[in-house]
Amino acid sequence: MASAATSLASGDGPAANNDEMPIEAIFDTRRFLNGASKCFMLIYAPIAIGTLILRVFVGFHVFVVACLLRKTTILRSVVLRIMCSILGLVVIDHGKRDQKAKVLVANHVSILDHTAIDLVSPCLLPSIWDIPSVIRWCFGYVDLGASRGRTELVRQAKDLVEREEFPLLAFPEGIITSGNKALLKFNSWCFEISDSVQPIAVKAWRPNPFKVAVSEIGASWWTDLVCFFIIPFTIIHVTYLPTVHRREQENVEEYAERVSGIIAGELGIETSKFDTSEASEAIKRWKKNKELEKSSREANGRQKSTKLVSSKQLDVAAMRIKQSMPGFHLLAIRKDLERTKNQAATLENLKMGKIAKVDLEESGKVTLDASSWRAVFDCRKWEMIETNRTKYLQREA
Repeated sequence: MASAATSLASGDGPAANNDEMPIEAIFDTRRFLNGASKCFMLIYAPIAIGTLILRVFVGFHVFVVACLLRKTTILRSVVLRIMCSILGLVVIDHGKRDQKAKVLVANHVSILDHTAIDLVSPCLLPSIWDIPSVIRWCFGYVDLGASRGRTELVRQAKDLVEREEFPLLAFPEGIITSGNKALLKFNSWCFEISDSVQPIAVKAWRPNPFKVAVSEIGASWWTDLVCFFIIPFTIIHVTYLPTVHRREQENVEEYAERVSGIIAGELGIETSKFDTSEASEAIKRWKKNKELEKSSREANGRQKSTKLVSSKQLDVAAMRIKQSMPGFHLLAIRKDLERTKNQAATLENLKMGKIAKVDLEESGKVTLDASSWRAVFDCRKWEMIETNRTKYLQREA
């Protein structure tokens, strides 16, 4: 796999192609990648619950071991790698780690990318969250002042790589993507730290019939973690590519784009011009559309549940509508209610002018057809109600 990256190291990698690909294509838009996986997961659910409980218990022990053993010991990597395999995280590494490279850059496909890389080669990751110091120390997070701006972040990162023996790991995409279509445009802050960075290509894989996306657009971190725990195993391939050095007269943006192209070439995908902010907006739009769809389904469900079924309910609804919209004939309202079985739908039809006019003379004629006598009776009944109601209102006035 590394040979592909070597051939790309002197070039710019795959060209970006945004003309035909929408930004949503970079993400997995559904958790279950096919219908068979969804059906199988329903059958697998009882086992999944037991697996989840067991792995939460094992996960606590993994946390304790990570706290007790030093990062520098080989024993820590071996023990944690075995325990993480029990948790369902199987890490397979390719290529050679360059010990001289103090900055590692990787694509981002899951919430456990940092853990997978750290199991192969201990590293540090900038923290943008306000988390307890013990958790930050245990999982290798470092506070580099990201909340105080880019300049402070780069300054502290440079100081860190000079004094620490562990390399700094960065995910320049900034957001988790599927890793199957294209990479987001790399943020160049991590390329200002050093003139030499080692790219890492990360790819996640799950076997059939567990074709469940490792991350879904707009999903919470704990949802992704639960999926890791309930599925038997997830294989994460970590491929160390040759170190890339910054060329003379090459600015950081060009440097970042070249490294992005190398990683994309190794993964067999494209690079894109979509940046982190555009991806964030796309996720927000996706969430909003999902909420609107959910609200629409709930409204339709409520509308179905409020259907009028009995003749008495239809009569009462007709009188209510007549009171609010006296310009329409009662018989016309009643006939539409018989069709829609819903007061709100009939009101909407009245407002939109969809109610057909009723020919009272034609409807009130008695014919020899016995099947029409009921309709004649209803017509004369509502005509009488309408006439008496009009007389009553005129008398009150």
